Amino acid sequence: MLRAIHPAQPDYETEMVTRLSQAASEAGICLDRTAIVNFYVALKSKPLTILTGSEQSGKIALVQCLTRILLGGNCEQCQIMLGHPWSFEKSDNVALFTEVQLRFNTDKLLCLIEEAWQPENAHRVFIACVTRISPAELLSFFTEVAFQLRHGQLMRLGDVHFFEPVPFPSNLFLIGTMDTQNFDWWDPDLLSQTTVIQWPKVGLLPCPFQKRITPTGEREFLRSCLRNRQAVYHRIHSILGWQRQPLRPLFQVEALFRAHAVPFLYSVIDETMIYLANSWSRLGNGLFDPSTSHNLRIALDLAIAQILLPRAVEAIRSMAVLPEQLQAILAGKYPRSAAFVSSLADQG
Repeated sequence: MLRAIHPAQPDYETEMVTRLSQAASEAGICLDRTAIVNFYVALKSKPLTILTGSEQSGKIALVQCLTRILLGGNCEQCQIMLGHPWSFEKSDNVALFTEVQLRFNTDKLLCLIEEAWQPENAHRVFIACVTRISPAELLSFFTEVAFQLRHGQLMRLGDVHFFEPVPFPSNLFLIGTMDTQNFDWWDPDLLSQTTVIQWPKVGLLPCPFQKRITPTGEREFLRSCLRNRQAVYHRIHSILGWQRQPLRPLFQVEALFRAHAVPFLYSVIDETMIYLANSWSRLGNGLFDPSTSHNLRIALDLAIAQILLPRAVEAIRSMAVLPEQLQAILAGKYPRSAAFVSSLADQG
């Protein structure tokens, strides 16, 4: 059943998502549309996003597609920088090169933050992408930043300490890519402000020609980013309020964690709700699927897999009965969440 809040109006956001999916296909990124929409929804939901997966799988290409959709040729609003000097790994001065790269990236990020805060740029999107990061850059540019963003401001970035707090602009989106198929840095500070997306194991197909893209309105994208708690719950109620227990699997998983005394933060449910609310457009149309029930199922699956379950990694690995109980809730309808549990249980 399709349930849109304003069905008569053109929905520019669903059109934007369609264009992003088409651009990714034209760029040779061979994967299902759900993975691309998940990346888009994750950006709307939290200020930091990490794409983790095998090399040459299209992670950086997808970020470039997004910047083309939103910014066109406005290169000054986007910085794509190498996170770690991998080419100097065998050098005797690897520590020096790493320090220089860190300073270089820090300066670029500071410039973006300064530009994003200019009053005339309030309705413009700024994107920073730190590619091929190592655990060191994961800590410096993501975990430490996420910890500080709990208070909405920075006292340190990279190798720079500030004398006064620096507010983090809401129109800046920080993305990282990490070439590993076994991401295992489930730090609570990192997860509080970061969505970690485990990228599908697909290759990047050769694509000698890409169509020129006219950017879709940045203002519309920023208006679509929903993070205010009251507005989030209002949208979910507007769309799902007519259904009977639409979020039951989510609360079943939460109740299971509480029964096993898994350390659990109340804010995690709010984070999950933010992701769910952003999986619909401002006009109430599903971004994953036009059917409300199908869109909810896909979004719930991804939200549980990327937000809820990572908070209980150690418990799932160490408690033999917990994976079985989780699978009883998730198996069948929520394949991504079930697969995440299975992978952790195998490591236990």
